[in-house]
Amino acid sequence: MAIQEIALEIDLSVGVFQDTIYEDQKLKLRELSQDADGNSIYPANGSWESTPIRIQDKIASFKGVAASVDVMGGASYKIYWSTSEDGFEWGAYEEIVTDVIAPKSPAKYAKLKIEIAAEREYSNFYIDDFKEKGKYSNPFIESDTGSLGLKKTYQLNMERASDTPTGTVLRQKVENTKFKKVDRIRLR
Repeated sequence: MAIQEIALEIDLSVGVFQDTIYEDQKLKLRELSQDADGNSIYPANGSWESTPIRIQDKIASFKGVAASVDVMGGASYKIYWSTSEDGFEWGAYEEIVTDVIAPKSPAKYAKLKIEIAAEREYSNFYIDDFKEKGKYSNPFIESDTGSLGLKKTYQLNMERASDTPTGTVLRQKVENTKFKKVDRIRLR
């Protein structure tokens, strides 16, 4: 008995989508957002599952499946299939290896499942660029230099206590409850 290969078009726009979309005649992972550099961010993986495909009215006997897929970007994919005699009770999904026929006992229905995994890359996210002067009104935080940090230099106005023949005596009270430690005091 001769085996003849028949290609069946699978409609990827119909089925169960999990973190995937059908766009521009392609099945893709859905875009979650964009990073600070404008690159798209995708979920780690997603899947699509077809509706049951009646095959017995198109094929006399069903021996297997072969897949041919164009991959774009850094994503990887796996294709699985399952068969059923009645369209209600399905066997376990089995992976289809590209260009290798997967034998299975003849059945009336088949379902396909495609799992897509995104390539992992580093992304930049900017919560705040700390360039807006006076945005943070806390007297102990410094953010005018482009980074957020504890303020380390305080400028205090000294009170003139008295004048002496050798100079001026200035006075400033520093409360120890505001600082854990004073590294140095410099007068200018």
